[in-house]
Amino acid sequence: MSLSRETVLKALHNETVDQIPASFWRHFADNEFTNAATTPSVLTTNLNGHRDYYQAVDVDFAKTMLDGYFPYPFHGVNDPKSITDLHNLRPIEDNDPWLTGQVALAEKQKQLAGDRPTFVTMFSPLFLLKWALIEHYQEPLLLADKRFADMYEEDPQLVLHVLKVISDDQKKVAKALMTTDIDGIYYSTQEIQDERTSNPQFFEEVMEPIDIDVQNTINAVSPLNILHICGFDGADNHLDWFVNYPLQVINWATETDGYSLAAGKKLFGDRPVMGGLDNSTKGILYSGTKQQIQDKVHALISEAGNQGVLLGADCTVPRDIDYDHLRWAIEAAHN
Repeated sequence: MSLSRETVLKALHNETVDQIPASFWRHFADNEFTNAATTPSVLTTNLNGHRDYYQAVDVDFAKTMLDGYFPYPFHGVNDPKSITDLHNLRPIEDNDPWLTGQVALAEKQKQLAGDRPTFVTMFSPLFLLKWALIEHYQEPLLLADKRFADMYEEDPQLVLHVLKVISDDQKKVAKALMTTDIDGIYYSTQEIQDERTSNPQFFEEVMEPIDIDVQNTINAVSPLNILHICGFDGADNHLDWFVNYPLQVINWATETDGYSLAAGKKLFGDRPVMGGLDNSTKGILYSGTKQQIQDKVHALISEAGNQGVLLGADCTVPRDIDYDHLRWAIEAAHN
């Protein structure tokens, strides 16, 4: 049985709880980059997937998936990979289907999540730009980072302009999402995985100001939000660079980035923390026995304590994970 809403909110507000809240999330579309504008059936897949998942795995809180709305619309641009074409980028309108569709999806996802605290995903402008630079599931994911770095090297002012347009659009999305009954926003960001951009200068001059600009708007419309510093597929981040990011709860890849839940909680000024388990197919959560999974959960909680700690994974769990593994982890967190 999932923990009460009151207990989960206490943990999210950095209070001490007797049982540790736990949750995991996964994609339901075969390709999360499927565009709802051209393939609206992906939204049915999204919602049916959430419904079936919550019936199968009694998570304590919901972080919903944005399958169908990963692709930013790039109005006025035929080819986002073209620097020339990107000069034509226009912002979205308040009634843009990419915005209103996300709001409608969030409302339906909240209904499926019920009383559980529910957080809807938003992506950083850098994510939305770099993801437009590759054909997903046909080209390597890291090629997006290389092409972003190439583009920034060729025309940094244009990239800054494009990121500003996208960030302003994401602020519109944040405001619209918080007109629903969701509890907050799960903001996902990540360093560009290229040596030309993975440095303090790029972070401080480009990435951090853009991210904080969006997050300040998120905080203005929602008092409780989650910062996800994404370590998907082994991507690494300099966790200590993110300490000025203002969201309330912090989630990161503990093993990849080298900070345990306890160490990360200290690094971020004793803010609530979430995660602890490797989400990859190499991790205990995916491949371990019940004993191994529950021992790992108990060890994480023993080290991190029970004040402002929530159990989860580094990122999205694999589509083919055995749901028993998730149930075992949740059971251990509660006992």
